[in-house]
Amino acid sequence: RLNHVGDWGTQFGMLITYLREVAPEALDGSASARLAVGDLVELYKKSKKRFDEDEQFQEAARKAVVALQAGDPETLAAWRLLCEASRAEFAAIYTRLRVDPRLEERGESF
Repeated sequence: RLNHVGDWGTQFGMLITYLREVAPEALDGSASARLAVGDLVELYKKSKKRFDEDEQFQEAARKAVVALQAGDPETLAAWRLLCEASRAEFAAIYTRLRVDPRLEERGESF
């Protein structure tokens, strides 16, 4: 069974760029700064609104995607933190649904 997660694309560029601006502590890896998926959903909505309205933000988000694809350590670390938040939520849902948690992860970024 496959779990499709973590594709690199504009959505991650937007979210990483937005978090760097409004909540950089969320990307520092500390346990106290971890975001739940619900937080990320709200932050994503705000980042999408900003992306649609602000050309400078669009460019910064696109540059974040390029940095991610190029293997920039800071951007990769931010992406990994976001994926880890998703994994935590997946695990809770899988437990409730009694889904075998031994899933192989796949995505464009793997």
